[in-house]
Amino acid sequence: MNLIVLDTETSDLDPDKGAKLLEIAWIEVAHTGEQWEQVGFYETYIEHPPTLVINPHAQACNHITLDKLTKENGAKNRYETIQHLLKFLKADSIMVAHNAPFDAAFLPEIKYPWICTKRSAQHIWPGMTGYSNQVLRYALGLKVDTPADRYPHQALYDVTVTTAILLKMLEQTTPLQLLNLTQLPVRMKTLNFGKHRGQNIRDIPRDYLIWLRKQSNLEPDLIYTLDYILHQQP
Repeated sequence: MNLIVLDTETSDLDPDKGAKLLEIAWIEVAHTGEQWEQVGFYETYIEHPPTLVINPHAQACNHITLDKLTKENGAKNRYETIQHLLKFLKADSIMVAHNAPFDAAFLPEIKYPWICTKRSAQHIWPGMTGYSNQVLRYALGLKVDTPADRYPHQALYDVTVTTAILLKMLEQTTPLQLLNLTQLPVRMKTLNFGKHRGQNIRDIPRDYLIWLRKQSNLEPDLIYTLDYILHQQP
């Protein structure tokens, strides 16, 4: 078994609405007999025509400009990149990403299971002040050998941090356990919308929680949290 830890940078948030893959990087992690270790990596920009529109909000994070997405500057076409990624994958490989549903949505050709390090971290280390890969990096005191010429929100930099988080998890869990944690609902601590936004859900009036639970289109984590609290409260 090997684990492919991956990060993408994109032109916008939703591939179903035309968002494109701009940059990708991955690190291969394998068990060397004694421990899990990095054994290989790859990164590239994805080639696009100069007519591509990049959402300024996305660009403010990743700082990817159109000149970086040309063949002349080393960008690879999407098909070639996916084919190269497939060469890293084995029959029992597992993909890994921080907020895996986002990255997986831009790679529909990759028919492998995904570990989400963000969701897994919420189970393994409850009570953190945040669960971004950079917050976890410092909260866990990880020593991360990030590339000297890369910066946060560049794919190789971010995937290096995510790999360090994964390796920390693998000190106490297995990849299959992380796959299971990825599928389990997470108990939320605070509400992230509405008039009680930012409040501890346990401190919100019960009649409001009962009303909220009856609403449609609630996220699975919120449903799980409300059911747990309403069952616990008298």
